[in-house]
Amino acid sequence: MELEQVKGSTWVLKSWELIPLYRLDDHRCVLLDTGLAEQREELEQALQDYHLFPAGVICSHAHIDHMGNNAFLQEKYGAQVAMSLGEAGHQFSYLGLNATNYLLSQEDVRQSPALKDTPMVPDRIILPGEKTLSFLGADFTILSTPGHTPDHICIGTPDNVLYLGDAMMTGRTLHHSKFPYAFSMQEYLDSMRLVRTVPADKYVVAHYGVYDEILPLVDMEARFLAQRMLDLLDLVDDYTTPKRLASAICRTYKIDAGDIRDMAYFEEASLAYINYLRGLGHLEACIEDNQIIYRRTAASFAKAKAREEAVLPRTGQFR
Repeated sequence: MELEQVKGSTWVLKSWELIPLYRLDDHRCVLLDTGLAEQREELEQALQDYHLFPAGVICSHAHIDHMGNNAFLQEKYGAQVAMSLGEAGHQFSYLGLNATNYLLSQEDVRQSPALKDTPMVPDRIILPGEKTLSFLGADFTILSTPGHTPDHICIGTPDNVLYLGDAMMTGRTLHHSKFPYAFSMQEYLDSMRLVRTVPADKYVVAHYGVYDEILPLVDMEARFLAQRMLDLLDLVDDYTTPKRLASAICRTYKIDAGDIRDMAYFEEASLAYINYLRGLGHLEACIEDNQIIYRRTAASFAKAKAREEAVLPRTGQFR
């Protein structure tokens, strides 16, 4: 991992994702997220190479690519770990991790290499409504941005650098994402709109980049996701379920799930899409043959027809 300065004492370790850190002094630092468990050796080697000691961790959310080394750093280095209440509630045990991997069995979760040895209890719980965090002698700001996960947070360093975690995606990552994940798509979009109003000198997005301005990127993602949801609605002829929609997306976008965990992730994401489309009035829930299914509404067909008929006038029709 390469260490690159963002501003002042705020730096990022560059891997396939960005892991920010704040230097408390010449050697001690606070990591903002800790990457995947499989990045453990790479992360530890980078800290040694740059003579950094992980005194603390502030974690944006309890997904495997952001909290995979929390427990390891806490146990080996005595790192103090801070997490929001809702995310801490997921990471305290394998059963808790099942809450965010609910289509898998507890045994599947225990045997997952990405989740191996990740359960832990944070040293500091960030409560709902807390907007500042005094942590290891430094003052950080906390921005509540639920949606990607139930209690996701963005973290501002004392240098006025805002780490967005997964509150948004950018550029190639966004446009290559066939299954952009959100626990609640509507909350995710609402949090993005909040982020666009928060001033900072620099913005760090885990997937992927450091930016001076964030507003254009937020607007781009909002437009992308709004269109993607309508594209997915076109995959529903009459009714759907999370399984049917996940299968249709994989077929349409030529995705090979690969394993049970990936397929479970796709199905969970599909349920979030369905709930978002229900909120827009495009789908409605009903029970048939003792199953919950989601049917397209008459309004959704009318809107689709209106989109098809909304064509530009022939050249020269208006002068």
